Amino acid sequence: MGFTNTITLISNNEEQIEQITSKLVLLRDLDKVTSCSFDGATDFIKRHSPNVIIIHCSNDNPDALKLIKEVKEQDLISQVPILFLDDFCSRETIIDAFDAGISDILKYPCQDYELLIRTIWCIQKEEININNQSKNKFMKLLGVMQPDTGVYTQKYCEEFLKSEFEQVHKHKINACLMLITPDTKYPGYKNPKEFLEVINKSIRLNDSVAIKDIEEFYIFLPKTKLNGVYPIFERINKNLGVDCGANASVLEIKDEKFDSAKELLQEALKKAKEETNALIVASGTYSKDPNAGKNLAKQALSDTNKKISPQNLAQKTDIALDDEKKSKLYRQAYRQKCKVVFEPVFEKYQNHIMSKIKDASVKYSANVDKTNFTMRKNNICATLSITYGNQYKARIDTAIISFDVTKNTNSIVIDFVQLNFQKLSQILDELYIEFKSYIKNSD
Repeated sequence: MGFTNTITLISNNEEQIEQITSKLVLLRDLDKVTSCSFDGATDFIKRHSPNVIIIHCSNDNPDALKLIKEVKEQDLISQVPILFLDDFCSRETIIDAFDAGISDILKYPCQDYELLIRTIWCIQKEEININNQSKNKFMKLLGVMQPDTGVYTQKYCEEFLKSEFEQVHKHKINACLMLITPDTKYPGYKNPKEFLEVINKSIRLNDSVAIKDIEEFYIFLPKTKLNGVYPIFERINKNLGVDCGANASVLEIKDEKFDSAKELLQEALKKAKEETNALIVASGTYSKDPNAGKNLAKQALSDTNKKISPQNLAQKTDIALDDEKKSKLYRQAYRQKCKVVFEPVFEKYQNHIMSKIKDASVKYSANVDKTNFTMRKNNICATLSITYGNQYKARIDTAIISFDVTKNTNSIVIDFVQLNFQKLSQILDELYIEFKSYIKNSD
């Protein structure tokens, strides 16, 4: 640790600030503790450039989560470790805090030594982050890594993986290598940069990504056995959304050299592309892997359907009931969205279009089963439909049909909470402009 460290404490409770600060001054090599309330905290943090941020959150204070997100959006302070002091917070707030990017959590009130140990760890993590950033910046300057995505470039892909294979063989550690590509059977499309962003969001801290070619990417998974690969693959597919997917092959690295491993992975990927969301295990070079040729995605689904013990049955029944309650709540939320967003927007555009385009027919329906908006004149028709994909996403499909031939289609997946009055109006505006253009060209 450095000789001079700055810790910034954020809390709305002056008494708690005094108590926590008194504990922190016992920390070796600690020269400075700064503190402020949540009001104006982001600017305060930027001015003091701390090594560690400690956020004291009492009774699910929403300002705490807001501050974490703001810090992570600021380039200069986004990598500063955040220690979250949980003072009577709910499970949901704690999960949201981890999702927002905190480094560690500590139940408050706490023992002096607990606070000191966690703070020391955060300081060490900050130094590791700085060291890694310096190395990554240097590799980006050399062209070894992409500046925007942080993944290994196609030029240095094989050199990087050969080096990793040597380390696996030398230290006899568990590791796997995945070869992944977009599943072209899905209607949606993400360009290579967007696909890489999803992969980076889904992998673990120590995993690495390298570009094989335009739409194929290696994911090196250190300290991982075969059974630890599928959860990562599943997370990638989930983060891709309802209209996109991925296929992949995987090899557990044993005695293989990279040159032979890449051929095995390529062959397994061909089989994966014949299916949907498949993760096929590649065969080893020197010994037959009993899992070779298996689709781990199908196997995972099969495992969940196996007979369970009576003890687990009650637990799974409770989970199912809980999921049913959540599903009911989300359906209620969707009905409310239909009432306060969809119907007012549809009615507004229905009146507007019928006043602007003579003899136009405009119809809409907004309900949980089917939500549609249709504009029609003569042989030109424009449609918009909204599908509630799952608990988090809504899918919007638009199309222009001219003389019974579909001329243009578009599909987007949007976070359900972001589908507001303004967003839906913007999408309808664009569809209306396109509809008018087709009418004009048909005259």
